[in-house]
Amino acid sequence: MILSRPKRKTIFSLSVSTIVCGLGSIYFMRQVLAEPQGTWRYIVLGILLLCTSILIYKLLFNYKVLKISHDQINIYYPFRLFRSTQPISNLGAWQETVINTNKTIFKELKLVFVDKGYVKISNHENSDYDKVYKYIKKKAPKKEVKD
Repeated sequence: MILSRPKRKTIFSLSVSTIVCGLGSIYFMRQVLAEPQGTWRYIVLGILLLCTSILIYKLLFNYKVLKISHDQINIYYPFRLFRSTQPISNLGAWQETVINTNKTIFKELKLVFVDKGYVKISNHENSDYDKVYKYIKKKAPKKEVKD
């Protein structure tokens, strides 16, 4: 059984960033309410609220757990209360995208299912990425989409 979930480092960094942006939003909200002068405060408040919203969305609604065993792919989004089980035969296509940056390699695996959408995992954000890639490459080699 292969279990791929977000890494603790990813969750920690997203949580810290969300808290910092949220506290900055609260600070600028209090500043705007105390002294409604200065357009720059409204601009900074808008940017911080947008960043906080995006980070909360990324942290909560994109949290997914992939469990692969017995030719079944179980996808579970705990904060969306959504669970899906797909057999490997229902896999329409898959693709690995590799991007070479300065000193690291970023890999993203996209699994597209015939009837219920897709799921993406990456080597920097998810654990057991290599195991998932090897399993998919072994079980569905003909469904790989090449660039």
